Amino acid sequence: MAHERKTITVIGATGQQGGSVARSLLQNPDFHVRCVTRDIWSTKAQELKKLGAEIVQADGDDPNSMKTALHGSWGIFINNGYVLPPAVQEGAYEDDFGNIILRSAAEAKIPHVVFSSQPSSHELSGGKFRTPVLDAKAWGETWGRNCPEFQTFTPIMASWYFQNFFIPSFVAEFGGFPWNEDAEGFLTLRMPPLGGNEEVPWICIDEDFGDLVHGIFLNPVRWNKRTVQAVGDILSYGNLTSTFAEVTKRKARWISYYDLADMPADRPYLQESRQVFAFYQMRNGELFGNGITENTTAGVLKRAAFQAKGQKGRETLTSAREWFEKHLTTNIAFERVNRSGPDVRGTKNE
Repeated sequence: MAHERKTITVIGATGQQGGSVARSLLQNPDFHVRCVTRDIWSTKAQELKKLGAEIVQADGDDPNSMKTALHGSWGIFINNGYVLPPAVQEGAYEDDFGNIILRSAAEAKIPHVVFSSQPSSHELSGGKFRTPVLDAKAWGETWGRNCPEFQTFTPIMASWYFQNFFIPSFVAEFGGFPWNEDAEGFLTLRMPPLGGNEEVPWICIDEDFGDLVHGIFLNPVRWNKRTVQAVGDILSYGNLTSTFAEVTKRKARWISYYDLADMPADRPYLQESRQVFAFYQMRNGELFGNGITENTTAGVLKRAAFQAKGQKGRETLTSAREWFEKHLTTNIAFERVNRSGPDVRGTKNE
């Protein structure tokens, strides 16, 4: 008798989070991976098709196309990215793309949902802060947790991507590290302190994030309604730059914006980033809103996915040292950063 595979639909499969999820799940013969995109002929969509994914055209703004795309799904991963339309920026969080998809998933009665989330700065600060880039995702998490149509609902919160250091605008806005030397010859990272013990969470989005989502889908009841911190390594800004210096033999340092008013804010998203940092500091550096930063949970999920993939790829999470050694010690890295497109956010990029 033929083995019936479970269909997992990936929303945002041509993005960084969704692409990582799709590539990981495609290595598990128990799953059929369906990637939903507006442009089925894009290079990234076609690459996923070659790996064995089903590519389906649908638009979140078109309920009929989305209903067809989601039909028969056992699970779904949803990420909305960070480009928010004006109405959402003004507070209509229910109109956020990811939250629209979430409601479509409920209508399709998909039993298992993994949702890319963030903490609500507005709620956790008692209304002191308002950061739509975080709060829109948090709105969706609250809605999903209370939706009776879902058998399981698991929020996962991404750390800061190592891959942000390939984005020219991110590099320029935060001091030039790891590409552009300052007047004193240092590769300088300019970031405000987070608060607390300055434990900054980082992740290799390409190689690790998808495995964590994969691990959740292996046992969704186990992770039901538990916020998962997608953390690969925990390293202060100072330790990050010193690790880079050890690996590359180049001078690097962290210089803080101890006063957030000194942080550049000449564009709206940078003004919002200033609010994000203020929120982190108020929480004493607890970025995820559910306790101290940890990567033990991520390690468990990573190992589970490694076994499910037939022991392919890495069994352990990628450290900053390993990422620097792999990506920032050759001229190939410099060529890549010069080809990269614009950033969509001044802090974590999802």
